[in-house]
Amino acid sequence: MKFPTVLLWINAAFFFLFGALFLVSPGVFAELLTGATPTTTNALIDIRATYGGMALGIGLFFAFCARQQASLRIGLIASLFVAAGIVFGRLTGIVVDGSPNPFMIALLAGDSLFIVLFIVALKRTSEKAD
Repeated sequence: MKFPTVLLWINAAFFFLFGALFLVSPGVFAELLTGATPTTTNALIDIRATYGGMALGIGLFFAFCARQQASLRIGLIASLFVAAGIVFGRLTGIVVDGSPNPFMIALLAGDSLFIVLFIVALKRTSEKAD
């Protein structure tokens, strides 16, 4: 398996695992991620849907794209856009809301690293197409 395919499978696994964990136990993982526990039924439902269901669906889409060469590039582009959106959201939060904890900084660094990796993977897939 080539680097772009492996990278997309890794991204799919991260999103799938993240989504599954938030579907199963949204309160525990919200506390771990943010330091706060949701206190209402609606907050738990929304966390299950957004952090759980949406992340799970995104992971499944990335896995679908990783399975075939024809959809690999679109999966990498979508991964790049999702990672960029997450980084933009974290940076906006840092500017608007103040100083983040070390865990948020680590997540920002990891998400930023993935942006670089997706760009490298996309360059490799375009070189093969030429």
